[in-house]
Amino acid sequence: MKSVERILALTILALISTLPTLAQTPGNAPPERVVINFMLPIAPETMNALVNVVNAQVARGVKKITIVVSSHGGDTASGFAAYNMLTKLPPDVELTTFNTGIIDSAAMLLFCAGKHRYSFPDPARFLIHGNSLDIMGNASYDANGLGAQLAQLNNLNQMSLNVIAAIVHPDKKKDIEAAMHGQIILSPKDAESWGLIDAVRTNFMEEGAVFVSVNAPASSEPLKTDTQPVITSTSITK
Repeated sequence: MKSVERILALTILALISTLPTLAQTPGNAPPERVVINFMLPIAPETMNALVNVVNAQVARGVKKITIVVSSHGGDTASGFAAYNMLTKLPPDVELTTFNTGIIDSAAMLLFCAGKHRYSFPDPARFLIHGNSLDIMGNASYDANGLGAQLAQLNNLNQMSLNVIAAIVHPDKKKDIEAAMHGQIILSPKDAESWGLIDAVRTNFMEEGAVFVSVNAPASSEPLKTDTQPVITSTSITK
C-alpha cells in the first residue's frame, strides 16, 4: 500500500510540475490587456522588477499594457532608466499609465512613459518639484565636489522638465520650470487641463484584462556610513 501511495504522490507531483509549461503553450492566446499594479517607491530594484514584468508580458505577445501607479517617488536616475526603456517598447505595444492615488516627484517620470495616461478623480494628485541631494554618513566635499553635484542636480532637473514638457500643452512649460525651483500640486482636473492626462476615469479594468502586481524586492544591505550622496525626487521628508 505504501508503494502505491508513493507512486501516486510522485505522479501527482509530476503532473503539477508540467502545469507552468502547459500554461505557456502556443495554443493559449495572450490576454487582450494586462494591468500591472505598481505601488512602490522609485528605486533601482523596483524599476528593474517593473521592467522585467513588462518585458515578460511583451514576450507573451501582450499588445496592451496598463501600469497603475501610486508612488511617492524616489531615485530620479532609476525613474529615467525605466522611462527610457518603457518608451522604447515595440511599436505595436500600447502602454497606458493610470494614477490610482499619488504621482509624486520621480514617479512622474514613470507616469509620463505612458502613450495614454489617465487618473482616478479626487482624491488623487500629481506633485512636480526639483531634485534634492541627500548626503548621508560622514561624506565631505570641497568646492569642486559640491559644484559637480550641483551640475548633476541642474541636469536632472532639466531632464525632468524635458520629459514632462513633452506631453503637456506648450503654454505650461513655464509652470513646469517654476515647479523645478519650488513645487506644484495638480488635481486630476488640473492635470487634464494641462494635457498631462488624457482624461479622468473611475475604472482602469476592462473585460478580459488580467491583473498582476509588482512585488517589493528583498531589502538590500544597510547603507555604509561613508556612502556617496544620492540625488532623489520624493515627497517623503527624511
